[in-house]
Amino acid sequence: MNNSDLGRVQAYLLRHRYAETKSARRNISKEERDVATMLRDADTSMRTLLEEIFDGQGLELKSFNEFEAAGIPLGATVFVLARKPDFSPTFFGTEKLIARMRQVRRGIGSDAEAKIWFIQLWFILLDLLYTRKSRGPNALQDWVETSFAKNVFVDVVKEYINDHVRKIDPSTLRTDAVYKVLTNTELKEGTVSQLCNAFLELMVDAGLLDLVGQDSYRQTLLFAYEMKMNYDRQLAKLLPNADPYLSASTLLLVETESEVEEY
Repeated sequence: MNNSDLGRVQAYLLRHRYAETKSARRNISKEERDVATMLRDADTSMRTLLEEIFDGQGLELKSFNEFEAAGIPLGATVFVLARKPDFSPTFFGTEKLIARMRQVRRGIGSDAEAKIWFIQLWFILLDLLYTRKSRGPNALQDWVETSFAKNVFVDVVKEYINDHVRKIDPSTLRTDAVYKVLTNTELKEGTVSQLCNAFLELMVDAGLLDLVGQDSYRQTLLFAYEMKMNYDRQLAKLLPNADPYLSASTLLLVETESEVEEY
């Protein structure tokens, strides 16, 4: 791998954050295969240089083979570009997130509302992938068993809002900004589904979910690895052993208020 190849690999990984030499689960492009093959065959000095460049940007380049993670075909290598704990790479901003969420008309009226919805859907996705599957956030090997249908995700979101959030007495909350967004009476029929669609598209684009069939998704190895990396530092309180809906009433509606107020 020469300097030109190095730049090509860096650009691809910053965009897609995931590259496989071959896959048994999805079709991969020639570009992805070429990038992964160049990385696999790179000499130690070039690989180290690339890793040091990413490290300075708050990222970790990690490789897996069939002995290190489930779901990898014999002889294949998977490369993931994971965000390091306590770093916020500047090129992974929220502009695209906000723009896509705000495309849902009559559902989001401000950037803050877009962020609130995204945060809520993110936590609900974690509940679906971890709590409901009895997985710990440090689980890595069983990422291949996390597939779910889009309609299941939408139903879980509606269930949370209708059966839990709407039953909360807003006077018991420190502030009710999140509560008002989730219970907005101006939300039209189908808006929640549109918001879920936007969220899932963003997750696929970020390399955190794979579209494995028509309206069927699965957590990626990158997603599972980042969760494992960040759990001890940032996520322990987000996935308590208590009733997930009980924890959600304090976490989603109260604990995130301080984040919303910063926007």
